[in-house]
Amino acid sequence: VKKQPEPKQEAVPGGKKEKPWMKSKDAAAAAAATPDKQPDSPTTGPTSFSFLQHWNEYKKKKDETAFAKLLESCDSATLGRLFSTPMMESDMVMGICGAINLHFIPNSLDAKAVEILTALTKAPRFDVITMLLSQKDKKSIHNVISQLNHDEKVLQSLRSKF
Repeated sequence: VKKQPEPKQEAVPGGKKEKPWMKSKDAAAAAAATPDKQPDSPTTGPTSFSFLQHWNEYKKKKDETAFAKLLESCDSATLGRLFSTPMMESDMVMGICGAINLHFIPNSLDAKAVEILTALTKAPRFDVITMLLSQKDKKSIHNVISQLNHDEKVLQSLRSKF
């Protein structure tokens, strides 16, 4: 039995191979539909998209340790970009404060916690979000800030913003 040669495959953008029976549009759509997963970089932290994915996973599983470690991996420049997402809501603010309370404070990561909270206050919708927080949530945030060991002027500024 003689083997038939395999049909020639042509390269398309994204490094995917185009099958002879696929039209260019179909191949491009297939390449776009299956992007290569880029891992979060340890030096720059997650992208906005992957941060939201992690946030949604946290909400499902309530894994505060994993969410706290994600926040810890973010550098200063990354935090501002992550918190500028239009998906920022009060539950995310409370999740971040919960992660600070359960992970950052017990592990003496006060400076990083202040960095995160400061970046959070610079988010585009922060003022609206804080207006919608309940008194109970605001009190919880103030309790977290009070536990931080940092410059009192900075902590007072954070309290006033929340």
